[in-house]
This record gives sequence, C-alpha cells and structure tokens, in this order.
Amino acid sequence: MKKLFFITLAFFASVNLNAQSPAWVCMNVSVEPAGQEEFVEALDNFMESIDLPFNITLNAVQFANSDVEFSHQLCFLGESADSFAFWGVNGLPPSVEGVLFSNAFEEFAEVEQIVLGQPIVFSEDNLDYDFSAVYAMNVSDPQVFGGAFIKLNNSYNSESGSFELHEAVIGQESDVTHYWVVRSNNLATFLNARAEFFNSDELAEFVSSAQGSFEPVFSFGARIIKRYN
Repeated sequence: MKKLFFITLAFFASVNLNAQSPAWVCMNVSVEPAGQEEFVEALDNFMESIDLPFNITLNAVQFANSDVEFSHQLCFLGESADSFAFWGVNGLPPSVEGVLFSNAFEEFAEVEQIVLGQPIVFSEDNLDYDFSAVYAMNVSDPQVFGGAFIKLNNSYNSESGSFELHEAVIGQESDVTHYWVVRSNNLATFLNARAEFFNSDELAEFVSSAQGSFEPVFSFGARIIKRYN
C-alpha cells in the first residue's frame, strides 16, 4: 500500500485548472503517534519545495468509530477533472525534501485507503473552517436525497458553518455512496450549531422529504492542521 501512496502522489506536472467538474482524492493514513511531528515536518518541507496544482489539507482525526482505522487524511482538491490528468504517472521528485518525506512516510505511516470523489454541493471557502464532521451515507435514491439536501442547504442559514455533499466514486467502503460533511470553526461551534439545527423546521422538512432514501454507515470528526496552496 505504501508503494501505491507514492505512485498516486505523482501529481507534480503543470496543469491548467478550470471551474468545471471539480474532484478530490483523500488518502486515509495511519501515522504512529511517536512519528507524527516528524511526519508533518517532512510533509511541510516537501510541500514548500514544489508547485502545487491542488488545494491540499492535512486533517487529524479526533473522533471515530470502529470502522475508521486511520489517524489522518491528506486530501487533494482539484478545480477540474483535468487537474488529475497526470495523477499516478511519475514518482516523487528526487529532491532532498522528497527523499526525507519518503523516509518519514516509510518509517511512521501506512495508507489505509485512497478515495476518489466529486463534490455535489461544495464551496472552496468551506476549507477555511477548521473542524469537520464527516457522515458516510448509503443513498439508495440519489434523486430524492439530493433534491432534499439541496433544498435544505438553500433554506437553512447558519453563521456557524456549512453543509457539503460529495459523491464517492472509487475506493470507498462497501455500501458508501456519498459523504455529508458539516464544517465549523471548532468543536464548540459545531456542537452549538448542531443543537440549533436539530430543533429547526428545515431539518424536520428534510427528514420528511428524504425518508427512506438513505442510511448512515459511519462517521468521524477531524481538524485541519495544515493547508497547502
């Protein structure tokens, strides 16, 4: 799996980005606690040494159930499908920073999963929020669920955070078709906003409209600890 990580990290070619068909890749990685500081430092140095055709975030998992077997997510967001034209073509650059990051990864980290997805409801500004709660969903009727979600997103206004809906394309867990992501500034604002949302008329209408079209599979909460580009 480590070899697959280094192959799929080969995105360091110049590409032209446009606003059509955005996509993302998230690498779910287990990093040994004793090596997390060294891993992040090596990643910092590596990212600073190259030109990045993606918006990249490193997320530390803070809350997870037994189905979540990773400690970090390294996510690459491309503004279009063309952003990934050279994904997996070459290996890491043979620079000092590339070698040091490779060594740190080999020593401390293990890739558990690599997922390709596409946003359905998303704004790049959402990445300014530090905390996210990710709910993996099994959507049996995308038309009903998607319509209810979009109506909810348009009608419910909160200054405490945002909603996102993403489609899982390749690499996801069995039964997972979509991810509902809730973002907020921190855990406290998330909890306060959650209490307000659970008592809202908009949620009651969503539950009524989308009933029977989905079921939750698992969830986790994470904090963005690094942003690149």
